Amino acid sequence: MSFLQALLTNEYYIHLVILICIYALLAQSFNLTFGLGKSFNLAHIASYAIGAYTTAILAVDQSRSPLPCMFWSLVLSGVFALTIAIIAIRLSEDYFAIGTLAFSALITALLVNWKSLTRGVLGIPGIPRPEFSFFESQTFYDNFNFLGLAATVLIVVELLLLGIFSSPYARALRAQAEFEQGALAIGHNARVLRTISFVLASAIAGLAGSLFAYYINYIDPSSFSLTEMVFIITIVVLGRPGSFWGVNGAAAFLVLLPEPLRQFDLPPSILGPMRQLIYALILFGVVFLNRNKLWPRLRRI
Repeated sequence: MSFLQALLTNEYYIHLVILICIYALLAQSFNLTFGLGKSFNLAHIASYAIGAYTTAILAVDQSRSPLPCMFWSLVLSGVFALTIAIIAIRLSEDYFAIGTLAFSALITALLVNWKSLTRGVLGIPGIPRPEFSFFESQTFYDNFNFLGLAATVLIVVELLLLGIFSSPYARALRAQAEFEQGALAIGHNARVLRTISFVLASAIAGLAGSLFAYYINYIDPSSFSLTEMVFIITIVVLGRPGSFWGVNGAAAFLVLLPEPLRQFDLPPSILGPMRQLIYALILFGVVFLNRNKLWPRLRRI
């Protein structure tokens, strides 16, 4: 009970739990395409960035309320994914990954260079916390209340994904990933299956980006670097691709893992690289030790 009380009253612990909610959204959405569909979508972080920037621009420049901001973050990220799918979904696995990486680099270039819209490397400051008419004003300026919002979004999305993971659609997505010709023979359109997962996952990533922008109150292109994409991949690989509950556990574990390092009073110039080194070693170790087990060749469909 004392631990729970400390968790609910300590601002830093609340901050960590909010980050877990955001990264769980990102990882579970990536798990839909990578874990079930075996599509290595390196533009997932770009969808996250589009969602965050959409919310930031609408909230700061247009003074829009949070529901339209979240809605358009979700929609524009999904449209971005659909655009990629139309162009790249026909590519084989390796070329698909390279193609999505190119799209991710394109979005990064736009964020840096389209200064009239994104303000370039200076980023967008002053993003207000969301205010809903059915709550008191300033409610979500308190981090504990914002945690309630983030947790609610996470629960709703995860219930949706849990239904998808246990649906006939998920079995068809797995089937086309493991034996595309067999899936085609029984009437499944592999490109349509992959496109649906791609768009849905990117839309959820956009929603996570919207939450991130509202929470941090400031975004710039460095928040959506390839390093963040590697972190998402590490979460999914550690939790086991295709495992719904494993990815949730891995998200919490990896967000909390670097925290003991803060006890050593290390300067930020060392702490940041050490965090990335730890994640890189975990990713390498899991892939190396389970290189024949991550995706079993035989699986019941």
